[in-house]
Amino acid sequence: MRISERVENGLEIYRNEKGQVKVLITGEKVEYTELPSILRELFQAELIADKAAIKCLHEMKIMDADEMEIKFVGCRYGAIDNMSNLNGHNTYPDAPTCSEIKTCQGFNILCKVPKGKNGTLSRQEYLIVTLVSIGKLDKEIADELKIEISTIRTHLARIREKLRVNNRIEIAFWAMNKGII
Repeated sequence: MRISERVENGLEIYRNEKGQVKVLITGEKVEYTELPSILRELFQAELIADKAAIKCLHEMKIMDADEMEIKFVGCRYGAIDNMSNLNGHNTYPDAPTCSEIKTCQGFNILCKVPKGKNGTLSRQEYLIVTLVSIGKLDKEIADELKIEISTIRTHLARIREKLRVNNRIEIAFWAMNKGII
């Protein structure tokens, strides 16, 4: 059976431990580039339509079309979660989870941060949400991000406002529901 005939339950794109972009489809792992063009077309069309992503890739000195596609797909869809990245003709991005979030110039351009009810989180707020969601305390977060505890508390107030939540537990639930943790 060909790969394109096995997509009825969707496919999941992920990065392996070496950072390579792979696809999990009906229990089989394949290279992203091994997908038939009919499946890659949807991701290619999304990249072509996203002028900010193309500009960002050029600024990252990625000019080759295949490299651009792989970087885009890896960033936007490269986290393993409970939702297929391709289901029918619809694509579903993943929340960013890579180790480069702190410095990547493609943050919230190539990858997409889930929106809160009152806005989108900044990079620093997103990092704080991920740390709160794994149980870190304000002091631990401040130490890890090398910022003051008072700054953490200011960010937490903004996070609660953007997400329209009341406390750390609700922040963690939001992150869990969005596939961040």
